[in-house]
Amino acid sequence: MTTAIEPWQRPAFRATGRDASVMLIAFADTNVLGGGAELRVRDAVPPTAPLAALDLRIHQYADSAAWIDTWRTGALRNLAAQQPLDLDRLDAATWCYSISIAAADPADLTHLQLAWAVAAGIAAAGAFAALDVFAANWLTGASVAALSPHRPFTVQQEVSLIAETEPAPGFGHPVHTRGMLKFGRPDLVAGVPADRIEETGRILNHLARMLAEGHVLTPGQVLRFDGRRALTVAPYAPDATTPELHLNNDGLLLVDA
Repeated sequence: MTTAIEPWQRPAFRATGRDASVMLIAFADTNVLGGGAELRVRDAVPPTAPLAALDLRIHQYADSAAWIDTWRTGALRNLAAQQPLDLDRLDAATWCYSISIAAADPADLTHLQLAWAVAAGIAAAGAFAALDVFAANWLTGASVAALSPHRPFTVQQEVSLIAETEPAPGFGHPVHTRGMLKFGRPDLVAGVPADRIEETGRILNHLARMLAEGHVLTPGQVLRFDGRRALTVAPYAPDATTPELHLNNDGLLLVDA
C-alpha cells in the first residue's frame, strides 16, 4: 500500500497576488527519457500537486547550444566548481531537461514537491547534475535521485544564503538570499560590517523560513531580534550606495534601525 505524500504547508499564508516560480535544469550524457523511460510522479507528490502547471522540456545541444551553455558558464560555472561535480562531464553534456512550474499565489508548496519529484525521476534515469536556477544551487544527480518524497520541508534546501566577501563602499558586506521567488516572496538583502555577517545570516535564514511559511514583510516594518538588534524593512533599490546583486527577483532591504 502506497503511503500518501503530505503537502508542504504554509501555516501562516497570506495572499499577496504574487506568483511563485521554480525552475530546475538537469544535465545528462544521453537522452535518459528516451528508449521507453517513463517518469512516474503521481505517487511521489501530494494529490493536490499542480500537475497541469508542469512545463517539462527536453533540449538537445545540436538544437539549443547557446541556451544550454548559458547554464554552465560564467558565474554559474564558478558555483558548480564549488560542488562535487565533474566539470568536464558537465561541459560535454549534450542533453538537458528544464522543469518549470509557475503557481499563482500558492497556499501550499506542492509546486515545489512536484518540481523535485520530476527532477528526482530524471536523475534516477541517468541525469548526473541539476541546477536550481533561482537559488543558484547545484546538486549531483545522485543526491537528487535520493530525495525522499516523504521528507519534511527544509528552507535551507530551497534557498541559498550568500555573504559577499568584498564590502561595497557605504553599504558593507552584502548578505542576501536567493530563491525566494519559489515562494512568491521577495529576496532579503542586508549590508553589514564583517563582524555581523554570521549573525545577519542567521536572521535572514529565520526570515526566509517565515516567508516560506506564508508570512509577509512590508516596507516600514521594524523587526526586533534578541532584544538587541532592530531592523527596518525597506524596498531594495540598487543605487549609488546599494549594490546591484542580480537577484532575478525583487527584494527587501533590511536596515539597522
